Amino acid sequence: MNNGMRDFFDRAQAHIRHAGYEPEVEYCRQLRLENFTDWGFMLANAFVVISSGMKNQVAEKIYERFVDTMDPKVVGHPGKRLAIAQSLIEYARWFRELKASDDKVAYLETLPWIGPITKYHLARNIGLDVVKPDRHLTRIASRYGYASPDVMCREIASETGERVGVVDVILWRYANLTGSRHMEGVK
Repeated sequence: MNNGMRDFFDRAQAHIRHAGYEPEVEYCRQLRLENFTDWGFMLANAFVVISSGMKNQVAEKIYERFVDTMDPKVVGHPGKRLAIAQSLIEYARWFRELKASDDKVAYLETLPWIGPITKYHLARNIGLDVVKPDRHLTRIASRYGYASPDVMCREIASETGERVGVVDVILWRYANLTGSRHMEGVK
């Protein structure tokens, strides 16, 4: 791993720890699909659907209202609302099919409102060790000369002993918290 990336990763990790996000990182370290229930899967799916295309801090508030009420009507976007309503009906079957699937990440994309990027978000959030190639990680990977966020996170994981999904969360949360002011030329 190039020194610039190692310094960036170490700075990102220190920043989110100082900002109080170490419990989020620790939670990701412990995530495993085999520890999920079908209801936990439904909740993870709802969070990813709500989060799609939305700033995390806004999505978390909507998700909290949904969890408090279990009413999809708290979701303003009609397509997301419909996808969540369907998940409340189909979640047990979807979870069984996911567990039986040979390609779990590909299976996730068959669910309503889960697309080519969000399938990785949901996969990571249910304990599959993958990277979500979102705009933040794509910019960081490009800045440091990596072919993709996956290649970057796998290299960091190999050097640090972290799971690739944990590396993803550390870098993503840092970018989410700091925006462009600490990204040192990340475009």
